[in-house]
Amino acid sequence: MSRVFDVSAITDTLRLSPKGAGEAVFHVINASRAAVRARLSVVPDAGARREWLVLEGEPQRDFPPTGAQRVVVRVRVPAGTPPGHFAFHLRVEDRDAPDARFAQGPAVTVEVVSSPPARRAFPMNWAVVAVGTFILLGTMASLLAADRARQPGPGAPCPDGHCGKGLTCAKQLDGGVCLTSQGQPCEAGSQCITGFCEPGVGCTVPLGKDCAASEDCPGALTCADVLGSSVCLLKPEEACENDRDCASFFCTPERKCNRDDGRCDSNAECQSPTQCGATKLCQLPDGQPCMRHEACLSGYCSETCQVSPESFQCESPCPAYTACVSGSCIPVDGELLNQNMLLTAPRILKGIRELRIQQGTRP
Repeated sequence: MSRVFDVSAITDTLRLSPKGAGEAVFHVINASRAAVRARLSVVPDAGARREWLVLEGEPQRDFPPTGAQRVVVRVRVPAGTPPGHFAFHLRVEDRDAPDARFAQGPAVTVEVVSSPPARRAFPMNWAVVAVGTFILLGTMASLLAADRARQPGPGAPCPDGHCGKGLTCAKQLDGGVCLTSQGQPCEAGSQCITGFCEPGVGCTVPLGKDCAASEDCPGALTCADVLGSSVCLLKPEEACENDRDCASFFCTPERKCNRDDGRCDSNAECQSPTQCGATKLCQLPDGQPCMRHEACLSGYCSETCQVSPESFQCESPCPAYTACVSGSCIPVDGELLNQNMLLTAPRILKGIRELRIQQGTRP
């Protein structure tokens, strides 16, 4: 069998919702140096039924040389399916040589959970208490609303930098304006210090929101490419909690987003497993999966980073921020390095997928 595809799953376990639904995400890479027309299929393992597993999108897809695609398998079991586990995997084959050139992804284990219990009838005596409580809360809410009406609302000037409760002073040329703080109730993004309002939740930072350009991402966010998808993530130097939050995919130990241009002065500025090379770029060492020669410290990619053949080596050392490829020093785009690093980081990809789900985006 000639190996032509690399198939990986973001996670090897999937817990269905109480309604019996979920989805698994795979990344498929054309590991060859030629364009391939691939056929994708979902293969049920023990305990699974084919009708429970649906491949999203076309089953036949074109892969350019070393190209990668994201593949989603939707899982739905019928109501009444008893709790338990089953598994399936993704098969990818060359349409023109399916028996000789194919790959099977790792098995994904699916957990079926119990349906939520039926709701109990609400006792009448508690109904009386509930009505009384509702009236009391309504009265208190009216009083609080009247009190808030006397306080400066969003849009009030704050030349001294101070705002009322629940507001933050947004610095502007004319001294600043009070905007609703993160986490506070809102009606529109223009009211929020974050620039984004989620109805029923409040002013939020829309990490994981789909975007077409950085103008779609307010405040501290920028539009970042994630293996073919574009989502709002934090800019360099912004405060972060996880690697998934950052456009550079690297939240440093100081809880700041790392630079996103792929450049470095030491290994501390590179997300593992990349390393800071002689030309001050974060590149992958030998043995790591890759899509482009420039992503490798060696300057040579053949499914994985490998020792460069003599024909690929340069006569003289390359200057900073370039890579030696096919005997020439070429500039390297930081986004390319970040995307290649993601191939080695299923944990980060899973985290970004969770962010997109939180934003109501179909991952």
